[in-house]
Amino acid sequence: MYKQVVMVRIISGSARGRILKSPQGMATRPTLDRTRESLFNILATSSFYEKRVLDIFAGTGALGLEAMSRGASEGVFIDVRTASLIKKNAELCKVSERCKVLPLNHKNALQHLEGQTFDYIFADPPYDKDFVNETISTVMNYGLLSDTGLLIMEHSAREDIMPSESYTVVREKKYGKETRISFIVKRRNGE
Repeated sequence: MYKQVVMVRIISGSARGRILKSPQGMATRPTLDRTRESLFNILATSSFYEKRVLDIFAGTGALGLEAMSRGASEGVFIDVRTASLIKKNAELCKVSERCKVLPLNHKNALQHLEGQTFDYIFADPPYDKDFVNETISTVMNYGLLSDTGLLIMEHSAREDIMPSESYTVVREKKYGKETRISFIVKRRNGE
């Protein structure tokens, strides 16, 4: 039986075309290039210039590194299993001096970041493991999303995001039968 090799590359910006190192085996599920390209096309009207980015369950780091390639000033990456791989990929993209990699589980890492805010937060937890709503709640409870920030959650199409008084899902997009990406903002007073 052959393992499928997933090539992950940076799509645009200063690191365009760089092929990222991927972990061996199936412990991670990188966001496919076409899904990532579609996601960043949706975000095309947004500027990443001088923005802070957080990538939770980062895997290869492709989402955060894509944002950094497009001008984000700083990236923080969380992944307990692939921290050294993310560091290598940041070096490949020539952004390692602006990256911080936390080799912690997501709960401890998010608690460690309390008091900091990010303009873009990418989260791609393992599918169907009940991490989606818990991660959103933790991000909101620790105040990690800036007032004008956007949380982009990639999750299984079978997992719904629970309504909350602290955030609003402003857009959702399905990719194939398995994947949904939800765009979440903080709810402002009176909304």
